Amino acid sequence: MDVFLLEYIVQIVMGKDYDLMKIPVVGYIETDFYRILETLYDDFTIISNTGVIESVLPNFEAVYGIPIHEAIGSTIMQMEEAKIFNPCVSLVVLRTLKPTTMLQRTLKGTFLMCTSIPILNDDGTLYKIVSYTRDTEKYEHLSEEYVNLQRTLKAYDIELSKLRQKLEREYPIIGSSPQITNAIYLAEKFSSFDANLLITGESGVGKNLFTNMVHQNSKRKDKPLISINCGAIPDNLLESEFFGYEAGAFTGASTSGKEGLIQLSDGGTLFLDEIGELPLHMQVKLLKVIQEKKITHVGGVKEISIDFRLITATNKDLKQMVREGKFREDLFYRLNVLTLDIPPLRDRKSDIFTLVDYFCKKFNEQYNVTRSFSSKAVEYLESYSWPGNIRELENTIERAVLTSDNLVITEQDLPSIFQPDDISISALSQEKTLKEILETVEKSVLLNTYEKYKTTTGVAKALGISQPTASLKLEKYFGSHKNKIIKK
Repeated sequence: MDVFLLEYIVQIVMGKDYDLMKIPVVGYIETDFYRILETLYDDFTIISNTGVIESVLPNFEAVYGIPIHEAIGSTIMQMEEAKIFNPCVSLVVLRTLKPTTMLQRTLKGTFLMCTSIPILNDDGTLYKIVSYTRDTEKYEHLSEEYVNLQRTLKAYDIELSKLRQKLEREYPIIGSSPQITNAIYLAEKFSSFDANLLITGESGVGKNLFTNMVHQNSKRKDKPLISINCGAIPDNLLESEFFGYEAGAFTGASTSGKEGLIQLSDGGTLFLDEIGELPLHMQVKLLKVIQEKKITHVGGVKEISIDFRLITATNKDLKQMVREGKFREDLFYRLNVLTLDIPPLRDRKSDIFTLVDYFCKKFNEQYNVTRSFSSKAVEYLESYSWPGNIRELENTIERAVLTSDNLVITEQDLPSIFQPDDISISALSQEKTLKEILETVEKSVLLNTYEKYKTTTGVAKALGISQPTASLKLEKYFGSHKNKIIKK
């Protein structure tokens, strides 16, 4: 029945005869037709191609303030002169033959949102005009709701902006790539727990920043974060620096003794960076501290209880070190309760543009200069593999900002390492087969990549090939020099 109803509506508007055999009860359909229109619109008017009102809905009088019998047969020009349609949108359609919507004021002083649509014959001439209206109070109500929604969203945006600024001050981890976003999500999640956390990643990826982030989001944020670089302390001083010592414990010791770095972390977070550099004899002592949360000063006998959350970080493969006997397996599993792997910059190159902008602004402010990077210079930076990761990028931006004499830093201002390899195809192709040309390029790429990463594992990862393949190819091209060049 809905199909018949739709067809009947078209027939009424077009003024054509309707095949009564198609619908058993025409009166029922006509009644439904007007009920639907009254539900959808405050007013629905059908106007002839000469501007005469032919049909209106029963609520026309309630909307416009004049009886229906006075409206039908009148022209829209007369209705506009009488200020009943003020202005008359259908007059505009009559002149332009284009659908039009505008506000219309009635005799009652109310405003209607009126839309008028032309119905054209096959030859493009006007056949009818259909006009319908809605009470603007409904739109005003929606408009108020929209304004309230916008106000709420603005308040949320302000709060998010404050939170974003707070986060950037505490731990400026820059980037929106899926890799770094996932790392930030995990770091925030791990902040809620007191379990040991092992942060892995290449040198320069920002492991210390993630440590700060975890600490600042933890329940220990009001207590100290004590950082110890295990590779920066001489072996003979490790024990005294870690555990502290009693007065006169050894030659040169302070007469008043000294608290160790682990003791200073009481109540807070202890961060052991470069944990893979810790000697085996200290690994044994550290394991005992982790298990018992107690220390004893060098030269002392009293055990001191320490409450700390342990975070360790390394750029080494600890599992491989365990297999080689260079790292205690029991200590590895103690450290590796939670693991957070920070992706290298080459795996999230979509963040380079944001990082360049961040560091450029930072050094502009620091050195009171005004510099920016051209899009081509950024492209060159994005094409680089960044073995030194964020630290290398930051140093590069700082150097460029300080050495450039121009406001805009171009690709010519970048060091030669960032310039594309200048391989002349015409020179290569002279008296060489395609296979020889490809081998020449492959050899150059392999050598340059190896010089950056120093190991066949690094070459394999950078070029997307397996380590055995990288090793074989280097051996192929460098022959008798492989022992000097290849370090596994």
